[in-house]
Amino acid sequence: MKKSLLAATAALVFGLSSAPGFAGSYVVNGHAASPAEVQLLTANGAQPGTWVVNGYGIAPGDRAASEPQKASKSSSKSCYYVLDVLLCD
Repeated sequence: MKKSLLAATAALVFGLSSAPGFAGSYVVNGHAASPAEVQLLTANGAQPGTWVVNGYGIAPGDRAASEPQKASKSSSKSCYYVLDVLLCD
């Protein structure tokens, strides 16, 4: 009985100590992902990499996708694309 309890405890300690190893391959909003964020990303099928997680959902974290882009420089209005929707001032 003591051997099985000791083995179960050792397996639990080993399992819990190795779980945060996945967090190093995920970056969320510019910081290393927490275990909860890794669980959210893997549950949604996200591959290791850089991600942006906000109120709108999960998006790739490449710089071009996460920052608003100017629509045109020649017009006097200031226009930006946000979530593929053109917004102008």
